[in-house]
Amino acid sequence: MKFENSFLLKRSLIVLGFGLICACSAKKYVPEDKLLYTGAEVVINSEDTIQGIDELQGELEAVLRPSPNTKALGLRPGLYYHYKAQREKPGFIVKFLNKKIGEEPVYSSRVDLSQTESLIYNRLENRGFFFSEVTSNIEENEKVKEASATYNVRLSDPYLLKNYKLDSDSLLVYKDISRSLDKTPIKPGMRYDLSKLKLERERIEGDLKQKGYYNFSPGLLIFEADTNQYSNNRFDLFLRLKKDVPQKTIVPYKIAKVNIFPNYVVDTDSIRKDTIIYADKNFIQETEYFKPKRLDPFILIEKDQYFNPTISRRTSRRLATIGAYKFINIRYDEIDSLSTDSLGILEANIFLSPLNKRAIRAELQAVTKSNNFAGPNLELTYVNRNLFKGGEILNITGKFGYEFQIAKGNQSGFNSIEFGLKSDLIFPRLLFPISISKDFFQYAIPKTRISLGADFLNRTNLFSLTSFYSSFGYFWTANKYVTHEFNPISVNLLD
Repeated sequence: MKFENSFLLKRSLIVLGFGLICACSAKKYVPEDKLLYTGAEVVINSEDTIQGIDELQGELEAVLRPSPNTKALGLRPGLYYHYKAQREKPGFIVKFLNKKIGEEPVYSSRVDLSQTESLIYNRLENRGFFFSEVTSNIEENEKVKEASATYNVRLSDPYLLKNYKLDSDSLLVYKDISRSLDKTPIKPGMRYDLSKLKLERERIEGDLKQKGYYNFSPGLLIFEADTNQYSNNRFDLFLRLKKDVPQKTIVPYKIAKVNIFPNYVVDTDSIRKDTIIYADKNFIQETEYFKPKRLDPFILIEKDQYFNPTISRRTSRRLATIGAYKFINIRYDEIDSLSTDSLGILEANIFLSPLNKRAIRAELQAVTKSNNFAGPNLELTYVNRNLFKGGEILNITGKFGYEFQIAKGNQSGFNSIEFGLKSDLIFPRLLFPISISKDFFQYAIPKTRISLGADFLNRTNLFSLTSFYSSFGYFWTANKYVTHEFNPISVNLLD
């Protein structure tokens, strides 16, 4: 059977290899009135040295359509198997390969030179090369039944920025945009570049969001380029708001209420639950699932604070590090009745859906070792994710293992028994004699871990070992790549 399988495998490889070699003959299946399209080339001509010419070349080549059939080692296996599959009774292998790698033929008749020229013109204008010239042609080779396209681009002198200005207006949003322009990457002498202008709009939008502009979006900004003042391919760039933008999009928003639901269940009515006010925040829960005093340090959103998406993200990340919640949702609701022409009002609602408070996990292992010991190991773990209603996590793990020696002769008959008990109590805060501000650690609040455990191992006729260990320390995440751990107390006793 092994020989037979090997023979079939070699036969399949031979057939596949033969088919790939024959793929070069795919052109014999090309209809008489068709030519295979082999691709296009963009040739850029410029009298001056252009900065970023390779990037421009890649952008122009990205708009070339259609894409030719795939080629590998000078062959077109996908095209070959497509043609073969169209014949009567093509066979199982041909059908399989056509399904996996087959490609429909791309003929030169599908090439639309004028449309591709328009796309190239568009990309050139987006990069500041206005009034450039683009010509194209198709080169046909009837002998090999192939055709290719060439696009010749003669670049004009690019338009360079002379001045970048913001329209003046009495609206507060214009003053905040003006302050944002101090950090703009758009500088005099820069070539006109539509993609950079889009990035500038997004940068300004992000900066305004940090200042409370809850409803602002990049689409509200418009750039206008003026070339009338110059005759040497220079332009002035003006930034302004679009006309008739909604009032709510150009005013900052302040938070009037912060509501926290520490034990939120989806699709339930939270209005009738009890409310406890702590640190100007409303903690709404039917029974006390999480103490407001312990939850407040994780929440950076404050009453009378301007809306800030960065603070929202940091709050969400902090709450996730507690380890007691499955879903965290921060939602802002507009309060129209309190809004004015120059200020909007928001209500922040933080919905926290907890994990199961208690869980038990059992793990059974079959262990074999190089010293011929083998046997089962059983491990049981109990978890309480909110022990003292402050996000404390208690892990208690007990293990039992029994191993026996399976060697023959005088070395058989030995066995070992192992017991172990370990507990970890993790507080999602610093247990430290000096109070530390909740803003001191920006990424995540450090945790305190207290560990206590004992192990007993008995090898018959050899030895027994008892060990006790305990530790007290801190661990915290500095960023998404770095985690720190510090254990000032660590004790191990062996007997």
